[in-house]
Amino acid sequence: MKNYIFAIIFISSLNLFSMEYDLDVITLPYDSLNIEDIVVSNFTILARSGNTIYKSTDDGTTWKIAFDSELKVNQLYSKDPHTILLVGEKGMVYRTMDYGETWLDERVEDKYDINMIAAKDYTNYFAVSGHQWFFYKESLNSDWQTLYYESPVYLSTLAYGNGRYYFGGGSTSRNYEYRNEQYYEFSLKIYTFYGTGFGRLEIGHEWGGTNHVQIREADSLRLFNSDDSLYYSVTDFGDCYVTYEDDFQFGYEKYYDLYKLKSDVAVGLLDYSDTLYIFSRKGKLEIIQKKNIPENGLIKDIFDLNIDLVNQLNNPYRRVIYIASNNSRIYKMSIYEPISSIQVETNNLIKQYNEVLWIDDEVELLGIYNYIGQKELLNYQSENRIILKKGIYFISYLFKNNFLTSKILVN
Repeated sequence: MKNYIFAIIFISSLNLFSMEYDLDVITLPYDSLNIEDIVVSNFTILARSGNTIYKSTDDGTTWKIAFDSELKVNQLYSKDPHTILLVGEKGMVYRTMDYGETWLDERVEDKYDINMIAAKDYTNYFAVSGHQWFFYKESLNSDWQTLYYESPVYLSTLAYGNGRYYFGGGSTSRNYEYRNEQYYEFSLKIYTFYGTGFGRLEIGHEWGGTNHVQIREADSLRLFNSDDSLYYSVTDFGDCYVTYEDDFQFGYEKYYDLYKLKSDVAVGLLDYSDTLYIFSRKGKLEIIQKKNIPENGLIKDIFDLNIDLVNQLNNPYRRVIYIASNNSRIYKMSIYEPISSIQVETNNLIKQYNEVLWIDDEVELLGIYNYIGQKELLNYQSENRIILKKGIYFISYLFKNNFLTSKILVN
C-alpha cells in the first residue's frame, strides 16, 4: 500500500548544486518488517524480510507472500530481471525467472550454509559459505563446483565486475617481535575468482615499529557494482572512505583517490554521468564528482532524506531508486535533472525535466501552444508542475509587467 507522496526541491546552501526529487513511501501491509533486500522490475517488487519474500505486481499497492521458509534465508539477489537468486542455510539456492511465481531448486550440499551469491548472468554464478568454501556454477547445465580457499577473515561482501567475482570483508593485523623490537603489520585485501582460480588484490598494507605506526582498524569492506563499474568502501577509525577499483589504495601517511563521507557508512552507490550518488546507512545522500576524488572530496552536496534506515538500493530505471528500509517501508526515489531552463534576469522561471515543466510562482498568464498555434489545455501534476506530451511548444507568459515567449522541445 502506498501511504503518501511528497515532492522536495533542494537548493544547496553551498550554492554548488541543486536537485529535485520525488520520494514515494510504499508501506507493506505487515507489521514491523525490516526490509533487507529488494528486487524491482516493470512495477513488480520482491522484498525480503527475514525468511519471507513479499511480492507486489502493481508498484507496491497490493502485496502477497511469494516465498516463505522454515530455514534461514540470507540473501535475495538480482543481477537483472532474468537472474534472481535466493540463498540460505543448509545449501539453499533457489532461482526464479518469473519474478517469484515459481522457484527452481538448485541447492548445494546441505552441510553448507550459503551466506551470499553473485552472478555474471542467468547461467553463471558464484556462492560463498563462511570464509573457506565457495561454489561455482559455470552454465545452466553444469553441476556446482565445490572450491576451497581459505580467507583469514570473515567475508561480508561479494560482487561481479570486470570479468571476475570480487569478495572480502575484514582486515588482518598482527604484532610480532624481530631482533628484540616489537613490530605491527596491517593488511586489507579483496579476493577474486575468475573461473579457473583465486587471486587477491591488496588494497591496504603497512608495517613498522609499534612506536611509530598508528594501528589501523580498517573493516567493513563493501563492494558496489553500478553500470558495470566496480566501487567499494571501507571504514577506518570510524570514518568511511569510498573509491573505485582502478585507483583504490590504502596507505599509512595518506589516502590516495579516496572520498571521505561526511555522514556515516555507505550502503549504496550509483554512478550517473560521472557523478556518484552515495547513500549512507542513516539516510543521508552525498553527491560527489566521480573524477579526481581526493581525500576531502569534490562534494556537490549532501542531503538528509529523512529515512531512518537504508538497508539496500535497487535501481531498475535510470534515476529511479527503490530503497529498502525498516518499519515495513520501501522508498521510491525519482531524481530529476533540468534539461533546459528559461532565464530572465537572475531567475530560472521555467525549468524543464523531460516532459515536466516547473513554473515559478512569479509567472503569470501562462499560455502553451503547439506547433500549429493551438492553445494546449494545461495538465497540472501539482500547483507548480505541468505534464506535456511529446512535441514542440511555444510558451508565452507575463513576468514583472513584461510579456515573454520561448520555445521548448519535449522528448
